[in-house]
Amino acid sequence: MTTRPAARAFSSFSRQRSGAVCGRTLGVLFVTVALAFAGLAPPIALAAPQAASAPAVAVPSKKDVGKDSQSDPTTSGLGWAAVSTTIAHQLDDSATTLRQVFAVLNRKDENTGNSELDSLSSRIQKVQQNTQDAVTQIQSYDNITESFLKILGTSAAENEDPSVTAQRQRMQQNAQSVKSALIRARLYNLQAQQLNTAINARRTQLQHAALSEHTVSPLAPRFWNTLLTERAENHSSFHPGGVLADWFHLLIGCAITFAVIGLSSPLILRLLKRCGAHFRPATEDSVKEALSASIIAITLNGTLEALIATLTWFIWAAATLPDGGGPIGAIIGETVPVCGFIIGAGLPVFGRSGVLAQGNPGERKALRGVDWILAISILLLDLLRAFQAQDAFGPTLQILLEIVFSIAIGLCAVDTFRRLGNQNDTRGFAPSALGVSSLLLTVTVISILLGYVAFAFTLNGWLLSLGTGVAIVALLGLCWRDVLERLFSEGSFFSLRLMQLGLPQPRLSQIGVILSGLGNILLLLLLFSIAQTDGSFSVTDITNRLWLLFVGNTIHGVKISLDTVVLVIVLAVAAYYIIRQTRSWIRDRFFPTTRLDIGSRTSILSIFTYCSWILVGLGILSIAGVSVQNLTWVVSALSVGIGFGLQSIVQNFVSGVILMAERPVRVGDMVEIAGTRGDIKRISIRATDIGLSDGSTMIVPNSQFITTSVKNATLSGATGSLTLTFQVPVATHPERAKSMLLEVAAHRDEVLATPAPKVRVSAITADSLTLTLSIALVSARDASSVQDAILFDVFRRFRSEGIAITTA
Repeated sequence: MTTRPAARAFSSFSRQRSGAVCGRTLGVLFVTVALAFAGLAPPIALAAPQAASAPAVAVPSKKDVGKDSQSDPTTSGLGWAAVSTTIAHQLDDSATTLRQVFAVLNRKDENTGNSELDSLSSRIQKVQQNTQDAVTQIQSYDNITESFLKILGTSAAENEDPSVTAQRQRMQQNAQSVKSALIRARLYNLQAQQLNTAINARRTQLQHAALSEHTVSPLAPRFWNTLLTERAENHSSFHPGGVLADWFHLLIGCAITFAVIGLSSPLILRLLKRCGAHFRPATEDSVKEALSASIIAITLNGTLEALIATLTWFIWAAATLPDGGGPIGAIIGETVPVCGFIIGAGLPVFGRSGVLAQGNPGERKALRGVDWILAISILLLDLLRAFQAQDAFGPTLQILLEIVFSIAIGLCAVDTFRRLGNQNDTRGFAPSALGVSSLLLTVTVISILLGYVAFAFTLNGWLLSLGTGVAIVALLGLCWRDVLERLFSEGSFFSLRLMQLGLPQPRLSQIGVILSGLGNILLLLLLFSIAQTDGSFSVTDITNRLWLLFVGNTIHGVKISLDTVVLVIVLAVAAYYIIRQTRSWIRDRFFPTTRLDIGSRTSILSIFTYCSWILVGLGILSIAGVSVQNLTWVVSALSVGIGFGLQSIVQNFVSGVILMAERPVRVGDMVEIAGTRGDIKRISIRATDIGLSDGSTMIVPNSQFITTSVKNATLSGATGSLTLTFQVPVATHPERAKSMLLEVAAHRDEVLATPAPKVRVSAITADSLTLTLSIALVSARDASSVQDAILFDVFRRFRSEGIAITTA
């Protein structure tokens, strides 16, 4: 479809005398092909809610697009005409989402809670990502269109072909449409960033307002009078249609779930022991070792109990509760897995046959029932949060429940650490923990008496959730490390199978350490998500916050998210192994088939390595969305740094590039610089390593090889030369002395026969005759050893003849 009009245009312009017009038409042909190939890329699908209407921005309609695609042979089915309608709809969806979020943030009839703010933040994050992808896609069309218009020109040339004129007009229309869409995408991206900032500010305001909320003190009679007047409001939640209309079934379901957990946990633990799960009871001196050895059995039991608790609750809810129990039933369903895990992991530790059973009995007695108290406290915490969000009770009764919960949590913590303080093994930390818990209880009571119940409840709930999260994350981390150690240990079944595939044991150990580190990072992110909540241990809330960490945010056009960081790390690791394998192939397979010397080979490998890493760095910047505009401040900072403190670094860098390009010195050359002589071992981008005769290495900055005088003994060739000067008595026959010196030189294998050694008379005095021996050596590196050997041979040869000889 693009050949005939372009061919007609080319033949028409070939008959014209203007060479510039012909060149322009040839450029049109090449850019037309470029446009066709650029249009083959599939459009980016932007996920956004359905749009109601589009803002008043110039975007081509379906009718115009169809007409344009039929009349423009260069874009029919390809290019901008094929994706403009799709991008317009995607931008409309983004605009609708922005309007909806803006309306929610500015409504006055009701407050926006943290859960709703999290949902809005997730939608805004999607809009930011979608609009950023749209900007990238539209920008490519804008660049190609601008290039096309530069070749066509802004106005018609003399005797221009009508098809070229029509094509220019269509491209100008396309350029206007592309720029309009680009402006819309950038505008929506900016608005999404502003709304994200507003959401974060609203979340901070809610947290501050909740912590500083002041109510009537429970010491005041008005508090209890108000509680009595709220009877009707509190009872209404239990009536049909209320939040707690199915309270009896909810209560029975919780009781059954906890009963199933308590009854099934010993059975599952016995089953795990029979299946081979290692479980080691502790003695008085090996509590820590027993816990470490039984960590997998503890985690497995907790995980299975979490699954059983979840199945039990959902079966009960589906059988007896309409709509699953409503929002309260949903909260219970999200919390019982955590409760099951806590109780299931606590039994192998605190049970009658647990790790502490045969150890110190005082510790087990002090910690008896801690797992059940912790699980029930987590469930009550989430229920109180749900009651508050659903307005299940009146404000005063809700405050009273929060008061009772906060004081109960503080008392349980104080009592537990007080009992642990009497044990020998826990005296190291129990007194400090007792002091902190006592201080927390004091602050809680004072806050409640002053009327700051919300602060006391939030503080205790947050510490309870954070403490539980730390315990769970620590248990999972230890279990993950133990599993990896067993899998990748020497002689294990898994290691033996991997070693058969060619992986050595040291590499397997490295893989185990890397996987352990990645698991710890994910667990720390999970703990960070738990800490971000305001005391809730809802699985949905924690999952949403963890997902936001993966989705990330776009700051000044740069996407910062966990998935981007992971992708960058994976790309860097993969590039490292690919570059290393390629270097090995070039060095071991390709270079042996060439006649390149060792210096050329080293320079080629160094240049290949640096260029490869530069390309990898550009790819990483592209994945992160960093452009030249984002790096403007970095370039400015580097300019200042170069002007002040980085001059020598840049000088050495440029000198290293010159050394690799011109190669005045190469790897393997013997050089002398600043009075030091040695062999060049390595040339890097900043410095050069010179091996000295004593076995040490001298690191010389590359700039010294450019700015100072360097003696390269092997630059002109591999051979070397040696000159020795001797003095013999004047009575010695010169020809006899000359032949003796040549005879000594000829017996050395290091001396070349061509050019032949030479002896000449360099000076004559009244007492002595000065002779100079010049020889060529196989290698310049042999000069010192050959000199010593020749001197010894000359001394022995002349002494045997009775001739006294000395060196000048």
